[in-house]
Amino acid sequence: MSLLSHFIPRYFRVHRSDCSISRFRALFLFIAIIVYLFSTAVVSAQPRQQTVIFALSGEGDESNMDVVALVSGKTFRPPFGDEQKNQQQRFAKSYFANGKTYRLIFGGGDAGSVTVKKWSEGCNSIHAQVDLAGSAKLGGQVRALATNSMSIGKRTPSRRAPSEAERAAVLKLMQNIYRQRSTPANLLNSIQVTNLTATDIDGDGKHEFVGSFTLATRAGSSTEREGAIKYERDLFLIAKGDASSMRADFLKFQAYQPPPEQFLSSIDFVDQVDVDGDGVGEVFAVQAGFDAYAYVIFKKAGGRWREVYQGMGDAC
Repeated sequence: MSLLSHFIPRYFRVHRSDCSISRFRALFLFIAIIVYLFSTAVVSAQPRQQTVIFALSGEGDESNMDVVALVSGKTFRPPFGDEQKNQQQRFAKSYFANGKTYRLIFGGGDAGSVTVKKWSEGCNSIHAQVDLAGSAKLGGQVRALATNSMSIGKRTPSRRAPSEAERAAVLKLMQNIYRQRSTPANLLNSIQVTNLTATDIDGDGKHEFVGSFTLATRAGSSTEREGAIKYERDLFLIAKGDASSMRADFLKFQAYQPPPEQFLSSIDFVDQVDVDGDGVGEVFAVQAGFDAYAYVIFKKAGGRWREVYQGMGDAC
């Protein structure tokens, strides 16, 4: 500002013989510079909205939304830490404000919109109640994603139930995976399908199959569905192929003894979307835990899938 105050009087001294129009032009230039500097300062002082990925679940007319991660280039970051109430409240006031609207992502593409109604504090995180508008029908294990990005998830949505032939092929593959991991043959027919979804993850026009499966051995009988769980075998599977040539593209098999509280660590599909623009969707899932749940993200790079992120959903 000191340079401007020095420049303007000097300008008028040098141009005393000029007409009043020149003085008007100089004054206009001075005002324009001041307005520009002020507007730049205001913009830089405003917090920049970061790209966020949310997870949605629902039952009936009620839908809920959690924040999964912030997107920073090709990496994911947690939006806040657990028990960091101040950070959680600041996030909620900015992103969970009443009337805030986001893009609904289902099957990797645009499926409508999400509007926030209100938010609340959980045990160690925050959650929002939302209204959905669009083609996605949530309920049970059918979940979706949402984002404030205008560039993520621009494909045509691709998500459906498998055909009978596709389902049979995936189930045959699944049983082979359990068998190869020393599961007794008499237990194979007791495996439960938590969810099985067909979705085009890599945009090649062919569907992959994402499934979650559980097998609980309970006290008293290996085939009963009542009583305490003595041993648990969980499988999270991404399969490729068709009814005649189904193969595992990625699998995460867990065999463990649950704690006395019976908390499990099974993984269930949320949805998929290409976040980093490499042509292959990242797979988002939710994993149960000890009186808690977390969100995990799997990414395929160099022909191999790996877990690239885990962030808390909530923990009590």
